[in-house]
Amino acid sequence: MRYLLVFAFLTAFMFISGVIYVSADPSSEQGDHHMAPITGSKELEKLKTLAGTWQGTTVMGGKEMPVSVAYETSSNGSVVVETLFPGTPHEMVSVYFDESGKLGMTHYCAIGNQPHFSLAKSSDTGMELVFAEGTNLDPAKGSYMHDVTFEFKDDNNMVQEWTHYENGKEKEVATFTFTRAK
Repeated sequence: MRYLLVFAFLTAFMFISGVIYVSADPSSEQGDHHMAPITGSKELEKLKTLAGTWQGTTVMGGKEMPVSVAYETSSNGSVVVETLFPGTPHEMVSVYFDESGKLGMTHYCAIGNQPHFSLAKSSDTGMELVFAEGTNLDPAKGSYMHDVTFEFKDDNNMVQEWTHYENGKEKEVATFTFTRAK
């Protein structure tokens, strides 16, 4: 009897494992979940063209220093993920996406807050996003990123300016000059 129970358990386990494998296999006949990539606003589509790694410089504390940034498209083309200072303790991630057809972004800052930005203006050679709201911050008392501008020099060169606010006032502007590395 005990062997029969073990056999029944193993048979059930193998059946369930097979069902899980078939449903997890994207090429299975259970259904193809492949979808056409999402096309977003003009600004989101521009950011998708940045995919890859960029190298450049910025000035911090009065000293020029090297900096890198990586861009990747994710979530079926509905977002662009920017990783600034990748692999360092100062690493920060910004996620760009469309909100009702207009570019928005949430910046996951190394200081522990998450300002949310909305598109303020855009042209063929640049765009500006400004602070709309945020989590883990009080704009009147805290320290946070308030806006970011992109200037696209050409397909392989760009300049970003990030404006830092503290206690409700502009504290500094950090300029990043990038060249596409790969």
